[in-house]
Amino acid sequence: MIHPSTVIDSKPHWVLYNEFVLTSRNYIRTCTVIEPEWLFEIAPEYFDLAEFKSGETLRRLERV
Repeated sequence: MIHPSTVIDSKPHWVLYNEFVLTSRNYIRTCTVIEPEWLFEIAPEYFDLAEFKSGETLRRLERV
């Protein structure tokens, strides 16, 4: 979940975050909404789809 102190007022499909906060719930904080295509532009060596294990993450990135 996005932390309540974050200024994002919608439920975006993709975010980039800096903090993972453990309280009575798990939250991400210090985050921004991104377009998934940016991942391939900024870090193509990290987002090499041939290196991902089969699963939901791979399926979602393939749709991008």
